[in-house]
Amino acid sequence: MRLRFLFAANRAALALASAVFSLALNAHASPQGPEPKSAAEMAAAADPYDPIVAQIAAERISDWNYSQHPFDQEISSKFLDQYIDSLDYFHMFFIQSDIKDFEKYRTNLNVLTLRDKDLTPCWVIFSRFMERVHQRMNLTSNMLNSATFVFTNNDRFVLNRHDLPYAKDLNQAMDFWHEEVRCEYLEQLLTSPDVQFTGRVSADGKGRPVVTFKRDKLHPANFDLLPGKLLAKDGHEVGAVEIAAGQSNATVRLDLPAPAMAAKVTNLIYSATGQELGDVTFHHEKQEAASTNSDEIQKPRNNDEPAAMQAETGTNLMAVIHLERKDMAEIHKTLTNRCSQLLSHYKDMEKDGLAFERYVTSLARAYDPHSDFMSHISAENFAIQMKLSLFGIGALLGKDNDYCKIVELKEGPAKKSGKIHQDDRIVAVAQSNAEPVEVEGMTLDQIVEMIRGPKGSQVTLTVIPGDAPDASTRKHVTLVRDEIKLEDQEVKSRIFESPGPDGAESRVGVINIPSFYADNDNASLAGGAAKSMTSDVEKLIVRMKKEKVGGIILDLRNNGGGFLEEAIRLTGLFVPAGPVVQTKEPSGEIAVEPCHDDRVLYDGPLIVLTSRLSASASEITAGALQDWNRALIVGDHSTFGKGTVQTMQSLRPFLRQYLKQNKLAYNPDYDPGQLKITIKKFYRAAGVSTQLQGVLSDIELPSRLNADTNDIGESALPNALPCDKVESANPENLNRVRPYVAELKERSRQRVAASKDFDYIKEDIAQFLKMRADKSLSLNLDGRKAEQKSLIARADAIKKERLSRKKLDEKVYDLTLQNADMARLQLAAIKPGAASASTDPGFDDDSDTEAVTEEAAVDPALDEARHIMIDYIALANKEEGLSKAGIR
Repeated sequence: MRLRFLFAANRAALALASAVFSLALNAHASPQGPEPKSAAEMAAAADPYDPIVAQIAAERISDWNYSQHPFDQEISSKFLDQYIDSLDYFHMFFIQSDIKDFEKYRTNLNVLTLRDKDLTPCWVIFSRFMERVHQRMNLTSNMLNSATFVFTNNDRFVLNRHDLPYAKDLNQAMDFWHEEVRCEYLEQLLTSPDVQFTGRVSADGKGRPVVTFKRDKLHPANFDLLPGKLLAKDGHEVGAVEIAAGQSNATVRLDLPAPAMAAKVTNLIYSATGQELGDVTFHHEKQEAASTNSDEIQKPRNNDEPAAMQAETGTNLMAVIHLERKDMAEIHKTLTNRCSQLLSHYKDMEKDGLAFERYVTSLARAYDPHSDFMSHISAENFAIQMKLSLFGIGALLGKDNDYCKIVELKEGPAKKSGKIHQDDRIVAVAQSNAEPVEVEGMTLDQIVEMIRGPKGSQVTLTVIPGDAPDASTRKHVTLVRDEIKLEDQEVKSRIFESPGPDGAESRVGVINIPSFYADNDNASLAGGAAKSMTSDVEKLIVRMKKEKVGGIILDLRNNGGGFLEEAIRLTGLFVPAGPVVQTKEPSGEIAVEPCHDDRVLYDGPLIVLTSRLSASASEITAGALQDWNRALIVGDHSTFGKGTVQTMQSLRPFLRQYLKQNKLAYNPDYDPGQLKITIKKFYRAAGVSTQLQGVLSDIELPSRLNADTNDIGESALPNALPCDKVESANPENLNRVRPYVAELKERSRQRVAASKDFDYIKEDIAQFLKMRADKSLSLNLDGRKAEQKSLIARADAIKKERLSRKKLDEKVYDLTLQNADMARLQLAAIKPGAASASTDPGFDDDSDTEAVTEEAAVDPALDEARHIMIDYIALANKEEGLSKAGIR
């Protein structure tokens, strides 16, 4: 059976150049470098199979795509526009003369690709793009090194220039780039933290606090930013600063009350002219107990420190000197690094074949927004996301200038070894019984491909430890590859328990489904029991039924889709055998896709929570349950609106056949990649297509995404297929929702109208609409500071209002695939009720201050869906609703 995929397109690839500084890492390097290669040099360095692969891909796309449109001049024109947009969506690189030069390709890309196997347009356009990238990066570097930035005028900068003309010439382009650097510099001024030093407190012979600041070898503090003296408002000295030679550390002796008293107040410090510079505060830092030996735990950290200065049990006294100024050297370093990293990223596009991949994908996107060409590594990454597993070492990797850095460790061989840590840098990779290969300067995809491999095979990494004193330190770690489960992307759930009308407990289950995943490659080997989203949901529902939940909410928000078969199987858990979705072939032939099992796993009250980003397979499930009148749809006005089906097709057999017919050499290990092609359209069981219009909610909730349909949704994508409909497949009307919709909608309307959280969302919508209408950003520092201050004040007021609310009398239980079989439910790590912003995990207020419990993240839509469910249960049972008591 051909596997079918459904997922929503996103603009991440097209919007790569949305800001000059979008790929920040810590390495410090200048973007200046060798001049970009010419088109001829790029073509000579490219994979020699590329022209043949492009021809084969073009033939397959035009033959198999649902539209059945030949690769003619019309498609050629769209192809050209797609490729240019994929490189410069925001019209910030190319100039008008560049676009004019490219016009010679507008009507002949079909001939060049199919007949001539000529990729000249790919490399000519990309070479010109890289030329502009170098010019832009060099201007940025020169500005950061020499320019003076002034932000006192009332000028503004347009961030999204997609609908504006390209710069008329290079001078105008440089004017744009100049303003963009200013915009990013201002943004960094506003968002970078104030200068702050944190040190441990001890005491001198008179019991007065002495603070020692130590230099961090990875992020060394610039102690020159400290004033020589800390003065009170009246000018008397409250602190003296001593900086050790080489800035290895700094000591501040404070003429302040004993820390036990000083910790109760904020101690402001001033300059000699009376200007407020900042403040000194104290707090207790949580201390991890390394031993259960009581004598060891109680041992003082500093034998010279009086007993009164010892930290309370489990804490250590720390002092923070905060200065109301920015570290300008650090800002310069950050912006320079970002510039360098962006240039490196674009260079990697050439080295890693991404320019060619983007070129052929642009051809596929000329047919519809969901068809793609994927290189071998891209297809492998896509497969990993679809089945939530891979074979490797369990490390999330990133680039740190020319180094490959370990960003995060998952459960797997690397973490279990105890020899690999976050921030370690990989400099070489060796396979079993092979010499190590230096990876410095390689693209991230190339390194990832070397580290992944068959289960049970060995890989040896040469790494520079993250805490190494210098880059000459090396260690070698041999790991055995294993299967890595991406458990954080699996289905997960919670059970919310609150008092019912008669004092009995009322339970509502919420199942969050991030995607419609399945490991179909191994299904036959596992006897049909391989990993799948539906099997995971089934396991959670079985436990929820055991826990006697009164209703279940399927949370499909932000779910971009996945396997069509999983959407059908999931729907079948809630309805008897019958039609779920219809598909139409390019020939017009229509097939009804049913669920076959009359056994309904769950027959109770059901809500599907959706958003504008719920797409494809999500829309099939939501639409089917709505057509059957089985579930209430709650959320944004409508879902994404993707009504098409894709399939994956490897190009390897076609390339092999071509080379054999033409008696050319072929490497059997070579993988040219795969096509993801739109082959069908799907329609709801009732006959209406979700294409463009999506699934409408029965109860619509306020959401910013409702106001952002110009940029989010199928209707915002170029070359989207039209919406139409077919005859209904006559799904059974279970009549489980319709009798209650009007009453549920009215009760929800009243709650939403009285809800502070939805008022905040409505304010956010109004602000978003104002910003969208303006389309530009102020470059006036004082004005932006005032805006920032207003936003911070609003956020603080919202946090304060939420903390003041009466806590809800309920319990929340985490129910995961890992604990679903445990004897007892696991209470969630956070307490339910009014939400508050999270605090710094390393910070603990003074022990005399009442602790504020960190609450659940604010989720008004889910809260309201739960209230609706309680009403739904009550109406279905002809009991009085409970949710009015929960109005916020």
